[in-house]
Amino acid sequence: MTYSDKLRQEGRQEGIQKGRQEGILETAKNFIKQGVSLDIIAKATGLSKGELVQLS
Repeated sequence: MTYSDKLRQEGRQEGIQKGRQEGILETAKNFIKQGVSLDIIAKATGLSKGELVQLS
């Protein structure tokens, strides 16, 4: 594997991770809008209550 291949692979992995995190945040926002308890959202998404309060 060349250095540029390694950089591309790392970039892809970072992009995938960022996309997953954005999806989790969007899901949490939707749960908040629906009135789901922050405790339940935290358990389902792995986000802290503090992070959820910032989203609401």
